[in-house]
Amino acid sequence: MRRALLVSLALLSVSGTAQSPAPDPRRPAPTFDSVAPAVPDLAHPAVLIVSKTNGYRHDSIAAAVPAIESLAKARGWSSFATENAAVFNARDLAKFDVIVFANASGDIYTPDQRAAFQAFLARGGGFVGLHSAGDGSHPDWFVKMRGNGQFIGHPGGADQFQAADIALLDRSHPATRHLPERWRWTDEYYSWDAEPAADAHILARLDEGDVRLEPKLQMGLTGHALIWWRCEGRARIFYSALGHQAEAWSDPAHLKLLDGAIGWAARQDGMGCG
Repeated sequence: MRRALLVSLALLSVSGTAQSPAPDPRRPAPTFDSVAPAVPDLAHPAVLIVSKTNGYRHDSIAAAVPAIESLAKARGWSSFATENAAVFNARDLAKFDVIVFANASGDIYTPDQRAAFQAFLARGGGFVGLHSAGDGSHPDWFVKMRGNGQFIGHPGGADQFQAADIALLDRSHPATRHLPERWRWTDEYYSWDAEPAADAHILARLDEGDVRLEPKLQMGLTGHALIWWRCEGRARIFYSALGHQAEAWSDPAHLKLLDGAIGWAARQDGMGCG
């Protein structure tokens, strides 16, 4: 009987039915960094590009990071890209004017790293959160800083990526002044349980009459903000829900939006936040 049991276990192992499922590369196990990366001395203005994922990992990160680096280079700015959250320390953050989350996700911070990030904002540093910076994987303090409700989902299946009209409410901002009043765009559209906070300035909304959304994802025909900015004290905070697919990171209109957002958050363009 013992021999038969051993043979059965061996067969199960070979067939894979007794083994744990293979890890999903799009949902890596969370890690917390303790040794900071080697950040060189940088000329200001300087952009810190963070793409660490303790939540869902987007394939488009591979396109997003070099795209943002190219925007900084075209401005004559410095940039540094990392997936090491130990960069959130006072010494290294002092080298930067703006932090850009290039589809970063999850709670990536130790308590000291969180404190360093918040101190960076308190002294007037800028932040640009892109796409998955708006998903449901982030800690509550980050959601409050972002300035809207809790993430409740996005369309799935055949409806995951839809072409829709984005209505521009403010075309005077550096990020949106190049866009038409109605901008046709294809993306994975996020929904939240609340609109941006009262102190947020909404730049663009999704036209829900132009997309297929199951009832729980509907926020109202005029109440589905996708792009906004707000102030966190003196810090300039910008969020755009766009950018799931790799194609977004080579689209000229989208890149110009990002360039304007980064320039504004770094206090080099536009007004706001003291």
